[in-house]
Amino acid sequence: MERYFLKCLVLVAAFSLTSPLSSASEREISFKTTDGWTLSGMLGKPENVKNEVPVVIFLHSFDHDRDAYGKYLYPGLAEIIGDRGFATLRFDHRGKGKSRGNKELHLFSSEELNKLYLDVQAAISFLAAEPGIDTSRIGLVAEVQAADAALKAWDGDQRIKALALISGRLSEPAKEVIKTHSDIPLFLVVSKEDRKALRDMADAYGLSQSPESRIKVFTDMGIGTTMFSVWRAAHPQGKPIEETLTEWMVEQLKAAGSVKEVSFNSADGWTLFGTLRTPDTASETVSMPAVVMIHSSFTDRHIFDHLAANMVKRGVAVLNIDTRGRGKSTGKGELLDLPPEERNKTTLDAKAAVNFLASRPGIGRIGLIGPDRGAIYALEAAIDDPRVGALMLMTTLITAPQKEAIAKLEFPVFFIASKEIEAITNGSMAAAYTATRNRASRLLIYQGGLLGYEILETDEALEPAVVQWMKDQLSR
Repeated sequence: MERYFLKCLVLVAAFSLTSPLSSASEREISFKTTDGWTLSGMLGKPENVKNEVPVVIFLHSFDHDRDAYGKYLYPGLAEIIGDRGFATLRFDHRGKGKSRGNKELHLFSSEELNKLYLDVQAAISFLAAEPGIDTSRIGLVAEVQAADAALKAWDGDQRIKALALISGRLSEPAKEVIKTHSDIPLFLVVSKEDRKALRDMADAYGLSQSPESRIKVFTDMGIGTTMFSVWRAAHPQGKPIEETLTEWMVEQLKAAGSVKEVSFNSADGWTLFGTLRTPDTASETVSMPAVVMIHSSFTDRHIFDHLAANMVKRGVAVLNIDTRGRGKSTGKGELLDLPPEERNKTTLDAKAAVNFLASRPGIGRIGLIGPDRGAIYALEAAIDDPRVGALMLMTTLITAPQKEAIAKLEFPVFFIASKEIEAITNGSMAAAYTATRNRASRLLIYQGGLLGYEILETDEALEPAVVQWMKDQLSR
């Protein structure tokens, strides 16, 4: 046993004495934080890639610098992830390495240490201005104390899709971030003898509700990125920890798909804004199912952000729009300032969204989803459109003419109703369901008075069922 640990220590020492070798695709960069620090880092970008690529940001511990993720005797984690076609940014945070400035980290007060999350936010802002990088898909990797800063910088930022924490030390506020945004996937690595990190990583895993979260607990492997080299020394034929972490991170960022804000015009001249989400498996030669989401009258596109993200994970493209007078689509006025006849033309927005989505390469059959008034706009846009293959209507009043139109539809309709939102609402939707032709149509009636999109938040089983149903209908 003593010989084994001596061997590991010798190898670790060799790593620390070996000059780091930068990947050929990396270049030195610098950027500034909002409170005035100039930070230095290495930005890696894949060569000869036409599309924007996801990016992973690496945060080192207080004892290390950015070279903790660089190449020594073995490929560094940044290089391994970069070789998978992702962009990478490993930088020295304030007070360390080339970002030392006028004060070194070991002299920082607790208040100054609590500002490290600003470094992460500055890195994200820098990347947002960098061409070729998809900052709607960011992964964070942090070791030891930097794990706390990573979580505080994230705090629900939807651009960050996954976090890997290595021997992470977490404060109670950082744990509260996980509790508040529990659906973020976490990859947690720790060794048993590191008792503080073991407790914190176990707490983090317990707080995470993501089915994609993982925890890897080792024995006698050390702390932070040092575990990578110790593991390789102890298991020369085994799969390196870095490879396992990389596979997980790549899977999470690819599953998130690309996210872009888009704009297009309605037939009567409104400029409409939306969020277009496309699966990473998108192809111009193989068609994929797609969905247009139309929000209710007094909300905006973001009520469906979570549902849209899960659609993309299942291989469905999504266009989620702000209809006229709502969100960013207010070029001709706010909704409540518009005359009724103008508000009633919102069906043109839904039709424009279908046209825009159908014009994108690789798009196959299209479904529409809408709650309340958004459901009516979705229905009216779907009628007589051969590109539409499925429709989901949530808690809306269906008139007799609309029921007659539904009875003529060849494709299936998913109805979701709440009993206490006017008895006529429940009755009209049940009657419309009875009139549908397609045997794949469904009706769900919930107790209470929740609006459609609110039901998605209260019934955890509903969203996966909606995603699967919509994908099944559009893939036929």
